[in-house]
Amino acid sequence: MPCVYILLTRTDTLFARMLHGISGSRYTHASLALDRDLEHLYSFARRYEPFMLPGGFIREDIHAGVFGRCGGADSLLLELPVSERAYAFIRLQLTWMERAGGRWHYDVLGLVLAGLGIPHDRRGKCFCSQFVARVLEEAGALTLPRHPSLIRPEDFASLPGLRPVYQGPLAWADAPRVAPAPAA
Repeated sequence: MPCVYILLTRTDTLFARMLHGISGSRYTHASLALDRDLEHLYSFARRYEPFMLPGGFIREDIHAGVFGRCGGADSLLLELPVSERAYAFIRLQLTWMERAGGRWHYDVLGLVLAGLGIPHDRRGKCFCSQFVARVLEEAGALTLPRHPSLIRPEDFASLPGLRPVYQGPLAWADAPRVAPAPAA
């Protein structure tokens, strides 16, 4: 049975510190990966490392950009077994989104609405945890307790069916081809 992976992180960026200060959440960012080595890792985040905006759909690199300079960031890697059909759907969705990458933008207003508990869908706009939740729900891989726009990164850690495979500093990814240690 194939698996997809959700990487939860809290880096030391101003935006992550701000989100953590407002929400108190342990994790402030969620990414979706097609493989345990995180070679195919996607999310909604800043397009250019030094600048918070513009943001949108991006393919993340665990060794470069924000992740590359935040190796000590707190992280949690979750594994989700999915059906062959769900995996194919997720892969196709990510490929389609990557090809149309410039059309997808980070949803700052949506983040505010989510903070106020207001469910929403804005065409061509998402924020990280909404993106992960929406793709997994549309694939039939995950049943959500509420609207995808109201899912926070740390919510994934308590959803049924997700298994922690690593928890600790993000720097474990700097050792290529070494599987992460089991979660505590």
